[in-house]
Amino acid sequence: MAKPLALPSKENQLVIVGPYDSFKATRVQRINLGADLPSTNVDQIGSSTHAGVTNDTPNITFSFSAFDTGIKIFSVLTGTNPAAYPAAGVDIDHLSEIDAIIYIKDPTAAKYLKAIHGKRLQIRDFTFSYSVDGDATEDYTAVGSERRYLLNDVIVDRFTTGTTSFTLTRNPRQLKNGDKALSVILNGSYLEEVAAGPATGEYSISGKVLTTFDTRTSQIIIVYHSMENIAVWSDVSDTTMPASVRGKNIPIEINSLNIPRVQSVTINGTLNVQPVREMGNLSVVGYQRQVPDVTGTLVVLDTDTDLINIMENGVVTVSGTYEWQPGEGCTTSGYPLDVLIYDPCDTDELLKTVRIPQLVITSDAFSVNVNGNAGLSFNWKSNTAQCIVYEGNHVGFYE
Repeated sequence: MAKPLALPSKENQLVIVGPYDSFKATRVQRINLGADLPSTNVDQIGSSTHAGVTNDTPNITFSFSAFDTGIKIFSVLTGTNPAAYPAAGVDIDHLSEIDAIIYIKDPTAAKYLKAIHGKRLQIRDFTFSYSVDGDATEDYTAVGSERRYLLNDVIVDRFTTGTTSFTLTRNPRQLKNGDKALSVILNGSYLEEVAAGPATGEYSISGKVLTTFDTRTSQIIIVYHSMENIAVWSDVSDTTMPASVRGKNIPIEINSLNIPRVQSVTINGTLNVQPVREMGNLSVVGYQRQVPDVTGTLVVLDTDTDLINIMENGVVTVSGTYEWQPGEGCTTSGYPLDVLIYDPCDTDELLKTVRIPQLVITSDAFSVNVNGNAGLSFNWKSNTAQCIVYEGNHVGFYE
């Protein structure tokens, strides 16, 4: 087969494997899966050349950006069922460990040329962006320590029946490290592979049969490199979601009050993850998450004092209020910020609500240029470290 000239984006696909299920990601605009391989030159007295090089655990970084058209991507990243998404919403604190698989199509046939697999990548940070004349986007970055390029099909088997024994749909190809599976996720937790006789937290594979010590109570997901290269390529497609959502379909509310003339809203979050390593292990054991930080910006065209009063007092007007000085005194609580994402094809259908339960201003700026409109820019933070994503609206919101 002749070498392809290049690999266009239409011949690349991203599959995210979360704690609950896998998802062929839709509306993806950018993918990056890279590795930093730390190394140290070792010198010695009496030698004019290096004695050698010492390598440390690789640092894998995976990032992707997609148009924000609903809860499906966020659902797979947080280990929830998009078909039964929690009515109470899901906080960003549940952004979890995932596998990322990039499938690349054979340019001359409807099959896969190769795949790139990143194992047990912990979501580290995210950005939700909304603007008056742009498409809503959600961006995520995850980190880990294992990434492989694989020639044959990478298979994702998911079982919702069975207890401790499961038969794979294909024959697994043994990896260079001796394992027969890339990842095994039982009831949302990653397991370690052993040759035989698994204990708690472990599994073994003999032929096509995977055996665990712990019992499946929800589901088990097995990701492995197949002996064959026969999977049929199918394009990414999801007609249940809009192509994209632009600013005209995304009203912004603070304390349930509509905010006019909004130009952009950005929500940034970091989970403050810390890698856990151990001696004798070539990979990162996992990641410990600390209290997240959620910050953002809100940019509006300045019109009056209503917005600053909403920010400071939660209402449009307050009798006897004649001045405002954001940051003055000790603010113990803030007011909720809600980003409402409506279906552009059915403007009565609210696809998603992103809520900051308590928004507190950290800085602000007034600006105007000649022949331009005056603007106000607010930097803010979540006073509770929360950012909650709802499918549609929360019960009781905006009714």
